[in-house]
Amino acid sequence: MVRPTPRALAVAAGLSLVLLGAPAAVQAQQEIDPDTVVARVNGHEITMSRLQALRARDPQLQQVPLPMLYESLVNHLVEGELIVGKAKAEGFGDHPDVQERLNAVRDEIIRSIYLTEIVEDAATEEALQARYEAFKQEHPPEEEVKASHILVESEDEARAIIQQLEDGADFAELAKAESTGPSAPNGGDLGYFKRNGQMVEPFAKAAFDLEAGAYTTEPVETQFGWHVIKVTDRRMSEPPSLEEVRNQLTTEIAQDTISDLVEDLRDDADIETTPIEEIAPKAE
Repeated sequence: MVRPTPRALAVAAGLSLVLLGAPAAVQAQQEIDPDTVVARVNGHEITMSRLQALRARDPQLQQVPLPMLYESLVNHLVEGELIVGKAKAEGFGDHPDVQERLNAVRDEIIRSIYLTEIVEDAATEEALQARYEAFKQEHPPEEEVKASHILVESEDEARAIIQQLEDGADFAELAKAESTGPSAPNGGDLGYFKRNGQMVEPFAKAAFDLEAGAYTTEPVETQFGWHVIKVTDRRMSEPPSLEEVRNQLTTEIAQDTISDLVEDLRDDADIETTPIEEIAPKAE
């Protein structure tokens, strides 16, 4: 199997710095019919699909615009075709090592295509819809709050913030001016979160004890410092749509389908395995 030449790799490394500035016209040239013939060697055609496959095997080459690599890649494919032709002429097509490797690759391809087809047969829209309904049952709506906070280093600072709020100060403006947390530029807004797992326990408990529009009248201490928390909204969460979890559910169906297949095959098979101790005895 051919691999990129050192010359092609050098081109990729040398040109990687100019990629972001590559003109759109150059990028557009990469859209070429995969059946386009890029070279002929002793009457044998080499197509663009082979060139792109060669390029795709190296992430560095994929980052370089095709016109900058084209000549090097074509020359490499030509050289590879010449070597393969010479080897075949000398009978290496029937070499035992060649046949062994071909058989191994063939088995991998057969297995991959077979599993792909049985998974596609299993992951029907009906199956996905049924699994989605089960997903919603397993993930019922949960209460969420939308909260903002002002994070300071000491309890006294937090009490001073609360006093300013009681005197009529705007929470978001105070957060921008006084909070040390990363949400300060957004007025302390943390968005929506659920009761369990998304916030540390003292913070979550204090937030869920508040009604919408209320703020904590006592500072809340966590490992991050002292918080003043305001809840701006409460709601019940909505489940993700089928499209949002389609890939996840398809993966689950694939895993279950393959697992069931392997289990059935094992039940019907005569399997013998050799213990590791017989293959690699323990060192004394």
